[in-house]
Amino acid sequence: MRRSACAALIAVAAFAAWGTAAEADELIATVARPTPVGSVAGHVVWSEYDPAPNAYFLTQRFDGVTARLPVKPRAVAFDVDVGMSTGNDAVAAYSRCQVEPVGRAPGSRNAIAQLPVWETGRGCDLYRFDFSTGQETAIAVANSPRASEFLPTVWKARVAFARVYETKHGLAGRRAYIYARGTSGPGRSVRVPAGSRSTAKFCSGSRTNCRHVLEPGPTALDLAGLRLAFGWDSIGDGGPTTAAYYATLSAHPRKHRVAFGGSGSIQAEEVIQPQVDTGQVYWGYTLYGDETSNALRRYRITTGEYQETPLPAPAAQDAFRRPVLATAVDGALVYFLQSGLIPAGEPGCSPQSPCISNPGCSDLQPCGLVLTQNPPFQRFRPLRPKR
Repeated sequence: MRRSACAALIAVAAFAAWGTAAEADELIATVARPTPVGSVAGHVVWSEYDPAPNAYFLTQRFDGVTARLPVKPRAVAFDVDVGMSTGNDAVAAYSRCQVEPVGRAPGSRNAIAQLPVWETGRGCDLYRFDFSTGQETAIAVANSPRASEFLPTVWKARVAFARVYETKHGLAGRRAYIYARGTSGPGRSVRVPAGSRSTAKFCSGSRTNCRHVLEPGPTALDLAGLRLAFGWDSIGDGGPTTAAYYATLSAHPRKHRVAFGGSGSIQAEEVIQPQVDTGQVYWGYTLYGDETSNALRRYRITTGEYQETPLPAPAAQDAFRRPVLATAVDGALVYFLQSGLIPAGEPGCSPQSPCISNPGCSDLQPCGLVLTQNPPFQRFRPLRPKR
């Protein structure tokens, strides 16, 4: 993508400001719009926004080479996840929609990552790109003519995904569900218990004229073996909530919540891109507002141990403006997307009214996709709010 020399200089200056703590990290790309990031077996994949066609192109970096994948672009960032095929080759899974999902309403908060509300897409079907063949194919066994499917994740002979039954009336036709099934042949999809549903209502004029407020629902899915991790945003009695879950796939899977947070008027909290890697659930954890900080957290499934590592942060005077928007783990390799630099003197933004690049990315203030290796994790004890 072409960018001005000014934009490039801003990006370099922004990441130079990290100082000695980040000298070992590698800036592998800059992006002009927020995007999910996925990685496995050395393939790291994201969406590159190109302003000329006003479209997002699926892009990968492998063996030090960055290139767009030979697949049709889309009008929003791809809901991409990277997994493994039955032949142990890397595959990218994503959806395509007849009507693209819309963005998160600023007032709903928990909108730090500024990605689409995936469940609002319509006419969506699932696809996969095989890096070994360079071919895109539909995941036909998971696609239904009566529903929209999105946020797919593939691991060997299994696929998991979210679905909205768009032909149903009312709330039932807007609410997302999570499923898993085999990638080929006959068989049934198994429903995985969803995250918490919204308990909020919006009333206009009187208590008798009220409607339920739909939760944003699934934010990311990642499958490894029989374990599925997923993120879920909702709205509770106290306001917006954000969470990470995992489930072990079986005939009757049960979900386990490993992370939970909420947002208020002066402090936003977000769980970002949960995934499973080496028997652990990883997720990005970002605070934005009165305090801004970033960490990568993990939960070891067999022991219940929690650990975290701070993601590299900018200089203290700029810390308010630089939340992390996406994370991906590939063994000892950790990728994260850092918000773009804000020019001196520009006012900060609130969680309720985020600016284009605060947090976020823009043409002149691009976000940086950064690789860090073997970050030091330390144990921590999470707060345990009532479920």
